Order: sequence, then structure tokens, then C-alpha cells
Amino acid sequence: MPRISLARLRNLALDILFPPLCLTCGTLMKGHEKHSVSCDACVAAVPLYDGLFCPACLRRIPHGGRLCHPEAKYVLAPAAHYGNGTVQKLVWQFKYHNWLSAGEPIARLMANYLKGLPHDFSGYSIVPVPLHKRREWSRGFNQAYVMGARIAAHLGIPVIAGNLVRAKETAAQADQKDYHAREENIREAFHALDPDAFKGKSVMLVDDVTTSGATLHEAAKVLKQCGAKNVIALVAARAR
Repeated sequence: MPRISLARLRNLALDILFPPLCLTCGTLMKGHEKHSVSCDACVAAVPLYDGLFCPACLRRIPHGGRLCHPEAKYVLAPAAHYGNGTVQKLVWQFKYHNWLSAGEPIARLMANYLKGLPHDFSGYSIVPVPLHKRREWSRGFNQAYVMGARIAAHLGIPVIAGNLVRAKETAAQADQKDYHAREENIREAFHALDPDAFKGKSVMLVDDVTTSGATLHEAAKVLKQCGAKNVIALVAARAR
């Protein structure tokens, strides 16, 4: 009779006491799914966008087309809409309840979205939108970096982390009453430690959710001032 290791017994006991259930549908997860927070079926069912968008008016940009608002500092690349229940739950648990395991299905959604676009992103570098050091310390991690590193692994592109920094400690954007308050709150919050590192580069800013776009606009403005050639803002979801 084969012997069962202590680790196997412990895992069996944990599965009995705390069965791994899908965060979204409550299904019992087995096999490789046990290490995730959402089952493969729920993640696969999330409707993904199939294009890039103007951040000013949210109009879809035709492949090979130009921004309809040339004053915009970046092109918006949202994987999904925040109204989707699976996306909401994953982002909420990841960002506000510190479930690092929720970062993988979110990053997978974002990578699948990019792979479905008729664009070549091989020349891009990922730049996670930074948190202020106090916010990152209290949370324990920067969710944008976690997502960015995993997306980079999916796509085989580099990550530039630690150069774009948030020097100004700001209040939470979600607590601001309107766009102008968000814009003022985030104004001059970012700067580059080594501006030349972004010169001539195509950059993919990564963040979780965009609502007003004020944070992405401010970060992209700094990258453009550093001489970045192209800036795409990749987010897990857009809320409008």
C-alpha cells in the first residue's frame, strides 16, 4: 500500500475544511484550478474588447488609424469592462483584500486581450503605474507591478520598474468627487528618476482600472516629456 506524505495529508485536510471554490460561480475547483481564485470557465467567459480606444471620447480606433483627439497623451487599451461581475470580483479581491492569487487570472485576461488585437507589441516595454512608497508599504505590493510582470511573462516583453515613481502622496482617486478633483489630486504626482531611459521607447503603462483617466494621463504626460515614442495604457477594465 503506497504511503501518503504529510504534505499530501495536510492538503487533503485543507480541501475538506476549506474547499477551493470559484470566487465568481462557487464551483468546486479541482486540479490546476485549485491554485487560482476563479475557475477557467468564468475567466474564459469574460467578454474582451477587440480594439484600442481614444481616452478622451472612448471612440474605437480603427486598426492603423489615428487618435481622434491628438492632444491625448496615450492610447487606451482596456481588456474588459468593469461592469462584468467576474472582473469586478477579481479586481476587488486583488486590490482591496490583498489576494495576490487574483493577479494571475487578471493578467491572463489582459494578455489574451492583447493577443487578440491585430497589433505587434514586441517592441514595447511595460511600465507599471507606481504607488507612493507609503501606500505600497501598507498594501504590501503594487498591484500594477504584479500584473505587469505576469503580462510581460505571457508576452515575452521587458518590464521597466522603479524609474517612473510617484513622489507625491495623493488621496485615493476613488474618493474624489469629479474629474477636476481627480485631475488636481494627481497633478505632478509622477516623475522619472532617469528620463533618458524612456527616450525613443514604446511604453505600455499598466494599471488595474481606469475611470476618469486622470492618473493615466498624468503618468503618460511624464513619459512623453521624457521622449517616449508611443504610450499605450493597458488596464484590466474601464469603468465608463
